[in-house]
Amino acid sequence: MKIGLIRHFKVNLKYPKKLLLSYNEVFEWYVKYGTADVVVKKIDLSGGDWNKCYASPLLRSEITAKSVYKGEITVLDDLKELDVLPVLKGTSPKPFLLWGLMLKIKSTKKNHITHEFEKKLSAFLDKMLSENNCDVLVISHGFVMTFLQKKLRENGFKGNGFFIPDYNKVYIYKN
Repeated sequence: MKIGLIRHFKVNLKYPKKLLLSYNEVFEWYVKYGTADVVVKKIDLSGGDWNKCYASPLLRSEITAKSVYKGEITVLDDLKELDVLPVLKGTSPKPFLLWGLMLKIKSTKKNHITHEFEKKLSAFLDKMLSENNCDVLVISHGFVMTFLQKKLRENGFKGNGFFIPDYNKVYIYKN
């Protein structure tokens, strides 16, 4: 069995130019990010005989999945990107880069949001591994992939890893 992890196509949206952004402005940018166009590219799927595909319901992942996989795609809310932005509500305006850094830090700290996120992804992975005996693609987001990579390794899967996954690339794990 092989599991192929794919990060969605790159989103075609520029970062805000304004120096200091409020929480509401950052929130609005993320809403635009969720519906923005993506840069469609060819992805080499030659590393497996992909019989099943799971994808996040977010637009960028669904477009990627429909572009690369021609069979039935199972769309699951559990594969959505981790959203810790609500934890930062009420903070003062700051540069967009600092917002991004704070979101990364909050994503790695244990809180109720990260706990639920990890619980759902663990349940998804356990169910996927128990129900499938074929090569499976999972198309989602960077943070989701990082967590799945860790759990796959804990389950005895081997593969070329990543620190930050590239767009348009399949990371294959074999058991």
